[in-house]
Order: sequence, then structure tokens, then C-alpha cells
Amino acid sequence: MSTSFKNVIGWRKATSLAFAGTVALAYVCTLWDGGIALTGPRGVWCLVMGAGYAFLGMIDYMYLRRRTRWPGRVLYLGIQASLLFGIFWTSRLSGQTSLCVYPMVAATVTLLDPAAAALGIAGLYGLTLAVEGHFYGMRPVVSWAISLIPGFAFVVIFTWIALREIAARKRVEALSAEVEKLAVIQERNRLAREIHDSLGHFLTTIHVQLQAARAIHATDPGRALEAVEKAQVLAHDALAEVRRSVGSLQADRVAIPLAQRLRELASATDGWGAAVSLETLGPVRPLAPEAEHALFRAAQEGLTNVRKHAQARKARVTLDYRDPARVFVRVTDDGRGRTDGRAGCGLTGLGERIAALGGRVVAENPAGGGFRLQVEIPS
Repeated sequence: MSTSFKNVIGWRKATSLAFAGTVALAYVCTLWDGGIALTGPRGVWCLVMGAGYAFLGMIDYMYLRRRTRWPGRVLYLGIQASLLFGIFWTSRLSGQTSLCVYPMVAATVTLLDPAAAALGIAGLYGLTLAVEGHFYGMRPVVSWAISLIPGFAFVVIFTWIALREIAARKRVEALSAEVEKLAVIQERNRLAREIHDSLGHFLTTIHVQLQAARAIHATDPGRALEAVEKAQVLAHDALAEVRRSVGSLQADRVAIPLAQRLRELASATDGWGAAVSLETLGPVRPLAPEAEHALFRAAQEGLTNVRKHAQARKARVTLDYRDPARVFVRVTDDGRGRTDGRAGCGLTGLGERIAALGGRVVAENPAGGGFRLQVEIPS
């Protein structure tokens, strides 16, 4: 059960107890002072109407507001107003029976819109003064009118604040649920990018290895078997990488330095389709785990595209630390370059990943030919 829902339940119980408790307190004080005599019919009727008034007052106002239409709420308030008038008339407002009007004021504010509630409260105010004037004359009505104003104002303001607080809690709960939903979607997208980036690279390389093994099997069985074995190793590495991606194990990311991971990546993809080399510029410095992982994925995506599209003979991965404020990873090749000008799913996902870290991705055909993928991240 959510905190907001618990608070709403608490408010409902509090309003029910406050209504019944106020009526009970008014009757106890009045009976104690002898304001109502239960020996006569008038006193008995006053007690019966007070019991009915308190019983109906324990109905959940929030439920009525949410589940009933405007006529139903007006009917409920009309019945309660009739019982309140009966209490005032049979008690002749003796003792503390006038306290019974205040729970009715709170119910009116809760159940009606502001304009209708204002009319209802004015009616209750006038009802109390009319009964007072009928039994005791108009002289005490003026003092009564003044004395009732603070009580009416306090109940109205307190009830309005409580309703605003409940509405605010509901909005916060709804926003929290929306934020949680968006966080789940964001995490799913992140895992999808992780799996695409890792599996896409490995499957492309495995495909190249197996394709080469099939092509040279008849003429060079030994080399073909070597390619199959390398594909098997890559498949094992792919499974391990998927487990790391799904599990989001930060320790695995931090344990291996970025330069070493790129060196292993270049070694694993070297010699099949394009010769891959690694170059490190500037003094190596540690980066945040998220930044190192994003740069590694950038290099992986770049080499995957080299294998799939470039038809290149050489590719180079450059890790550049020379800028003290930023770190660059470049993947360049001497292939045919981009021909259609459109970014695939891999580059689109890479752009989103890098943008989330405040970085930038540039994918272009340089003037000297080939293709260059450059990623920069603040360090």
C-alpha cells in the first residue's frame, strides 16, 4: 500500500471520528448541564436525530465525492441539514448543541465545488442564526453572528488545506509512478543498446570468421579450422559480454582498463577483412566507469561497421587523452566510406549513449577517403 493511499485512509477515518466525536461531545456537555431533558418527547427526539446525524456523518466523504454525482451529494447534505435543523429545534440551541454545525460545514466544503460550498455554508450560518432568533429574539443574534464567524472560518480553512494536501499527495504519487515507468523504459533501452552493441560486434566477427573458414576449407583446412576455433572463442566471449550487460556489473567494467579492453578488441578483430591497429595518444588517466564503457562501445560499433560495410584493408582505433578536458576515441578505415548518408540503429543508439554523458559523435567521410567515427566525452 502506497504512503499516499495510507494518508487518504487516515484522513477518511479522521473525518468520520471527528464528525461523530463532535456531535457526541456536544450532547454530553448539553446533557451534563441539563440542557436536554430525556424524560420528555422533545429530548428523546433530539437524541434520536443526533444519533442519526452522527451515523450519517461517518460516511466516507471522499467516497461520496468520487462515486456519486452532484444531485446525490446535494441529497445527502439536504438530509443532514434537515437532521441538524431538527437537533437545533428540539434542543432550542441549549447547552453546546450549536457545535453540531461545524462537522456539517466540513462536509459541505468536502462534497461541493467552491461556489456551491459557499452557498451551503451561508445556508448553515443562516439556519443557526434563524433558530437562535426564533427562540431567543433578535437581540442575541448579533453577538451570536459574530461568535460563529471564527469557528466557521477555522473549519473551512482547515478542511480546504486538508483537501489540497490530499490532492497534492495524489499528484505526487501519480508523478512518481510516471517517473518509475520512464526509468524502467530507460533501463530497457539501455540494456537493448548494450546487447545490440555487444552482440552485433561479436556476431559480425563470428560471421566473418565462419565465412572465411568455409571459403578456404577446400584449399587450406588448417587455416579454416583455426578460423572456426576463433569463432568459437568469440562466441564464448559474446556470452560473457551479454551476461555483463544484462547484469550491469560495474565491477567488471572497472576491473579492466579501457586501453587494455581496446587492445583486446583490436586483437580479436585483426586479420579478417581488415588489419586493425590501436594507437594511444597522451598520458593515460582514469575515467568514470560509464565513460570508459561508452568509449569501448563506440570503438566496438566502429569496428563492427568496418567489418559489415567498409570493404577496408586497414582500420585504426585511436584513444586520445591529449585534451585535459575531454577524451576521444576514433575509428578510421581506408574503405569506401558512407554511401547513403543515413545512420543505422547502432550509430543512433551510440549517439544517445554518448549524449547522455554530455559527449558528441561525429561520423563522416574524411577528405583523404575512407570513413571516420569520432566520439568525445568530457573527462
